[in-house]
Amino acid sequence: MKKTTLAASIAALLSAVPAFADEASLKAQIDKLQQMLEQQSQQIKQLQAQVNAQGAAAQAPVATAAPAVGTTQTVAAAPVASTAAVALAPASESDTTIGGYGEIGFNHYSKDSSRSQADLKRFVLFFGHRFNEQWSMNSEVEWEHAVTSNTDKGESEIEQAYLNYSASPSFNIKTGLFLMPFGLLNQSHEPPVFYGVERNEVETRIIPSTWREGGVGFYGTTDAGLAWDAGITTGFDIAKLDNASSPLAASHQELQFAHAHDPAFYGALNYRGIPGFVVGSAVFTGNGIQGNADYRQDNTQPNFSGINGRVTLWDVHSRWQSNGLDLQAVYARGTVGDAQKVDNVITAYNVANAANHPVVPSAFYGWLVQGAYTAWQSGDMSLTPFARYERYNTQAKMPAGFLADPANEDKVTTVGMSFKPLPQLVFKADYQWYHDNSINDRFNLGLGYMF
Repeated sequence: MKKTTLAASIAALLSAVPAFADEASLKAQIDKLQQMLEQQSQQIKQLQAQVNAQGAAAQAPVATAAPAVGTTQTVAAAPVASTAAVALAPASESDTTIGGYGEIGFNHYSKDSSRSQADLKRFVLFFGHRFNEQWSMNSEVEWEHAVTSNTDKGESEIEQAYLNYSASPSFNIKTGLFLMPFGLLNQSHEPPVFYGVERNEVETRIIPSTWREGGVGFYGTTDAGLAWDAGITTGFDIAKLDNASSPLAASHQELQFAHAHDPAFYGALNYRGIPGFVVGSAVFTGNGIQGNADYRQDNTQPNFSGINGRVTLWDVHSRWQSNGLDLQAVYARGTVGDAQKVDNVITAYNVANAANHPVVPSAFYGWLVQGAYTAWQSGDMSLTPFARYERYNTQAKMPAGFLADPANEDKVTTVGMSFKPLPQLVFKADYQWYHDNSINDRFNLGLGYMF
């Protein structure tokens, strides 16, 4: 009887989530659901105690049902891989959760249609398990570009895999492979959550979404509405830089035999005290040469002996969601220490080996502003047009004697819309103008889902 009531309560609560619910309201729903579950758990314990007492009085043992282990539940509003997700089960039960997301896109390039392509960009599964009230495990498995083999461009990867210990809302610990708390996209990148068929340029080229590191993090919230997150993790390896248009994309090591000579440190602070509003900042820093590990393991590589190459990345971001209006802004900037020394080594190596390794910038940055408005809604369906303007320069400052490539700087305007037949499903269309490199102008179509 209690289990039926609990299931009905959960279903009623989840059905009450608005079609364009913002992050704050979703979190409030989850908090309310947790309170309900805790109350149900206490009632079950009281009833069990009464049954045990009655059994003891009759001097007869009472048979109790074994707790349900491995119960599967799916919560579309909060994927298990996110830090906000909490297993929806009483303390006496174990709970396993599954979820996921996926997206398919079509890009038509206006100036050169031979570049047009369609792609199953991502297929992702979340797996999580709550061992008890304190301990849980979260993971995220991702396949990209449909086919993965040694002759195909697809990738298969573990995007997250970490243990979480929850002492209280104000103090939690996570350890393993987890997403960095930067910008607005890196931790919330399911297709129905962001606007545009493609992820924005700033949170792809400057913040290398989806960016994750291995290590230990501490996080929590306060009654004043502050959310904090800080820890020690693996860092960048700039010897792996392979594309000047995205300095950190290949340099974050994804916990694949990650060189860990030099640990990195991160910290993030966000204010969420006003419903629908968030403003925050984050910083990450650590030496990027990793004890010259790449050269020590393979002396055919560039020798960065005696160089630290500290990589520092920071951002500020804000978002306001109210009555269908969604306004966002992000600024991110990175620097590479000892860039002059690093580039001198790379240049000498390229000359000696007829190679073409890209040089590193001293500084790079990007910023964006975006507005969206849910212009039409009927039941679960909604139509939301949006517009975004962003600017980035991945070689904003180069060491003396090194020139920036104009192709690595641009201003991009994107306009489009999202149609959601359900809050977890989205169909997208947009057009992007690249002001400095118009060869990249394109029309995009996409679909996505999360569960």
